Formats: sequence, structure tokens, C-alpha cells
Amino acid sequence: MQILAIILQVLLGLVFLGAGGQKLAGSEEMVNDFKRFGYPRWFLYVTGAVEITGAIGMLAGIFLPVMGALAGLWLAAVMLGALFTHLRLKDSASKMVPALVLVVLVLAVSAIHFFG
Repeated sequence: MQILAIILQVLLGLVFLGAGGQKLAGSEEMVNDFKRFGYPRWFLYVTGAVEITGAIGMLAGIFLPVMGALAGLWLAAVMLGALFTHLRLKDSASKMVPALVLVVLVLAVSAIHFFG
């Protein structure tokens, strides 16, 4: 199970580094998404910083498992926020799938470290 956790942590760390980096860089796509969500521009940067913090925790968790478990919970909260945003806007299921998949995967990492 630990090998699965490490693989997931590397993949999730990279995904969240990329997603958070796009937000911190103020990519046009992210800016437009946050406008559509009805969130202020500053929240884009806060979300990016939160995602990068979680990504670093996820990667650090390879060496400190409790850090990976906590990062999983941190990122699950972020992804649940994303899901609620999509639900509030009545977005299609296809727009919700990435956040749903990510919340399941980060919770799997936490579960492996807490219970595995």
C-alpha cells in the first residue's frame, strides 16, 4: 500500500503544483473561470497558494507520512469547495468530474497513511 501512496502523492503533487501555478500566474483561463464562479480576483491567488501548499505537503509526505495524510485532508477541503461551486452554478457533471476524482484520490492518500 505504501508504494501506491507514493505514486499517488507524486502524481497529485504535480497536478496541484500545476493547477496552483496556473492560478498564481493569473492564466487567462483561470481568471475567466473565477469570474464565472463569481469570486474576486484575489481569491484566485489565495486558491493557488493553498493548492501549492497542499502539493508541497503531498510531496513531503513521501518522507513524512503524517504530512501526506494532512495534505490530503487539506486538498480534499479545496476540492470539496470546487465541487460546491460547480453545484451552486448548476454546472454539468463533466465539469465536476476532475474535482470529484481529485477529492477521492487525496482522501485515498490520507486513508492509506491514517489506516494503512
